[in-house]
Amino acid sequence: MMKNFSKFENYIFLQWNIFNIYIGMILGNLIAFQIKDLRKQVMMKLKRIIINISVISFAFLLFCIWYQKSILNTSETTSSSLIKYYKVYLVTTDKEYQYWDYVNKGAADLAAAIGINYSWDAPAVRDVNKQIEIINNAVDDGADALLVAADDPKRISGVIEDAKARGVKIIYVDSPAYEEAITTLATNNYEAGVVAGQTMISTLENMGINSGSIGIISVVAKENSNQRERGFRKTLETDGRYTLLETIYTNGEPTVAQEAAEFIINENRDLVGLFGTNEGTSVGVGNAIKANENRFVGIGFDETDVMLKLLEEGSLKAIIVQNPYTMGYLGMAEAVAAILGKDTGPTYINTGVSVLE
Repeated sequence: MMKNFSKFENYIFLQWNIFNIYIGMILGNLIAFQIKDLRKQVMMKLKRIIINISVISFAFLLFCIWYQKSILNTSETTSSSLIKYYKVYLVTTDKEYQYWDYVNKGAADLAAAIGINYSWDAPAVRDVNKQIEIINNAVDDGADALLVAADDPKRISGVIEDAKARGVKIIYVDSPAYEEAITTLATNNYEAGVVAGQTMISTLENMGINSGSIGIISVVAKENSNQRERGFRKTLETDGRYTLLETIYTNGEPTVAQEAAEFIINENRDLVGLFGTNEGTSVGVGNAIKANENRFVGIGFDETDVMLKLLEEGSLKAIIVQNPYTMGYLGMAEAVAAILGKDTGPTYINTGVSVLE
């Protein structure tokens, strides 16, 4: 008699097929690379494939462990069969940047695979008051779990505490608030800033540049960006060969960041490099360098279509890439585990960074 597979069992087979597809893509690319020249754009795509397979493999492994321990336990199948009645919301700082689309894609993919109700909501642009309102509305709508990227960690903490008091499970993705959550999936932003600093130094060294000033464009009142700046500064200060200019803080809008970068360019004749601490500032940095005939080394943060184009054109020399899809995907897995009363593992998961050059 043919067995009727559950949604979770179908998910396992789906993930295994995805895993094999990525293996095939890598092998196919490697074979092709042996018979043709390696162009920068092709290498960038290969790096992303390798990152993607790592993400899928890690997520697949974690889910299989959780599935084996929790879902296959016959005494608990009733709770897992009720998954379609639960609600999970993702609330990000905004919907302005492509970065959040990737977080949403990760959460949405797993939600669709296991059949849980899922919604993504956020202010159109950064607005902490609007984000607080959206969180309250999600709780009032019956959210069982919230995946939250906190705009202002202090101001968001109150509404998170209220949600917890009403039984809502809290998972932080990318940007935690001060209020305790079940787990946080995020980049170690200080370490990411160190990587950015090391990349700036190695790029300048390879160009034979061993002195000069370096500017930083960051975002006001954004802890993630502040941590990246600290890591970047510490790395350059430890090296000691380059002069770090005073950071210019912006609202993160690319046009404002570009104006700030052009101000630094015009005021510092010995300028050799610029660092943008997030997507918006990096686009501004790249556009400013492009407007000045790519005469400076630009290091950016976060991978988007616009950023990749700036990298391809040489207006940015490298991009520090986070793993937002992983944050969303594993964040959803953590939310489901918490809703079903299962072990959610560590309270912090560093989702890591890589460098695209």
